[in-house]
Amino acid sequence: MVNEDEIMELIDQLRFNLPDEIKQANWTVSEQQRIISEAHAEAARIMSRANERAEETSSEHEILRRAERHGTQVVKDAQAKSDEIIRQAEAYALEQLKQLEAHLGRTLATVRRGVEALQSSQPESDEGGEAASK
Repeated sequence: MVNEDEIMELIDQLRFNLPDEIKQANWTVSEQQRIISEAHAEAARIMSRANERAEETSSEHEILRRAERHGTQVVKDAQAKSDEIIRQAEAYALEQLKQLEAHLGRTLATVRRGVEALQSSQPESDEGGEAASK
């Protein structure tokens, strides 16, 4: 028979010992989403400014064409910046998740060793009873 208090103590220890990597991974994902949102908002602000400038100078055709070219370039630059931020955020998130995966693997190995230790401490008669009932 397994002592319920010992099992609960082991579970509490496991919960307590789980690292902050889980929180870090969640933060990483949230931060990535925030960065992407900011990049899109910045692109929208830039586009809005470019459009305002284009409307103000629409009376002169050459000025209008320059503004349109500039606005397009600004949008391309903002998109390139956004893409780079996204790539960096995803690389960071991947690295954090890999670290979390490794840590969880070690934690799982610890749990398995605990289970094996508890199972090996079972009286022989219980194991024999199980084998006979199978």
